[in-house]
Amino acid sequence: MTQWYYSDNERNRHGPLDGAQMIERHGRGELGPDTLVWRDGLPQWQPWRDLAGELIAETGFSAAPDPAQVLAERVDSVVGTAVADAHERADDAVDAAAARNPAGTAAPLQDEPQASPAEALRTEPTSANTGDTAAFASTSSANPSDTYLPSRAVDEPDSPYAAPRAGVAEDMSVVLGHEVVYAGFWKRLAAYMIDGLLVTITYYAVNTVLVLGGMVAFGAASGFDSAKWLTSGADSMFILYTVLSYVLMGAISLSYYAGFESSSMQATLGKLAVGIKVVDAQGRRLSRGRAIGRWFAAMLSYLSLYVGYLLIAFTDRKQGLHDMVAKTQVVDRWAYTARPELQNRTLGTVALVILILAGLIWAAVVGVLLVALGFAAFSS
Repeated sequence: MTQWYYSDNERNRHGPLDGAQMIERHGRGELGPDTLVWRDGLPQWQPWRDLAGELIAETGFSAAPDPAQVLAERVDSVVGTAVADAHERADDAVDAAAARNPAGTAAPLQDEPQASPAEALRTEPTSANTGDTAAFASTSSANPSDTYLPSRAVDEPDSPYAAPRAGVAEDMSVVLGHEVVYAGFWKRLAAYMIDGLLVTITYYAVNTVLVLGGMVAFGAASGFDSAKWLTSGADSMFILYTVLSYVLMGAISLSYYAGFESSSMQATLGKLAVGIKVVDAQGRRLSRGRAIGRWFAAMLSYLSLYVGYLLIAFTDRKQGLHDMVAKTQVVDRWAYTARPELQNRTLGTVALVILILAGLIWAAVVGVLLVALGFAAFSS
């Protein structure tokens, strides 16, 4: 279903709207022939006069004016204003010269050569084009014929006339009634591997900084005497460090998963890489509380010796135990949007590459362990 947007006279953007809503607003007179309108597939906003025929057989609009005629009228207006200004300056110069030479002793004054329309346009910017898309500022007040530079960008970032950008991160509207492609076990496993690697790297980076800082602080307190390190509560420090390490790992993991899955992206970086997202039972974006609850529910899948994760491969909606508890589902990134046809029912290139690399690494580790065990058995 195509989504429409339009901008009113006060530059307020309205939408998304379906075709029936646009027809209703046209009937109420809210959409004039020059109202700027945008829909899916358009690179820029266009007048309603050019698009109304897609929804309405008889729009009641008169034909659009000829662009060549409009341009010619604007050029005539600009040239006429420039020529009038040139004549006025010439008359002022004559009057000033007559005031300075009332007796006529100097050589007779001659009329200044009349500037051509092209020269007048080049040397005298007028206010006739103040409604154009760019305003110009002279680079030198002493030489008005120098190059003029735009003083602002044509497409302002906060302009309501910027076309809405497509994508999961930009459009949070939920579109129901279409087929939903659920993320299967292997695709979610590939995303989990990416996320696990990122969380682990972050943990060790932060943990290293904290350990080094703790060693410096503990050393300064003991006068950097290594003998005192073993006799001044080293066991307590080790226990405290172990507890803090688990707390730190949990805090990083919770912030990562709950933060990304409840954000406008609706997915962690691993899920984004394989093209899936997390939504609630109605296809909506997760609230922060539900995302946090989903993270804690994942502990059940861990405590069940990963049986909770294996349920993803056998349930109809590809839900794990934590999904069932939190009432969430993991679907293709284009599910519950206006473009359901873009959903990917295959594993995908990124997920396939990740799984192959993980399989090779696992096989290499098992091979090394087998070789080591065989060598130890042979040596004994």
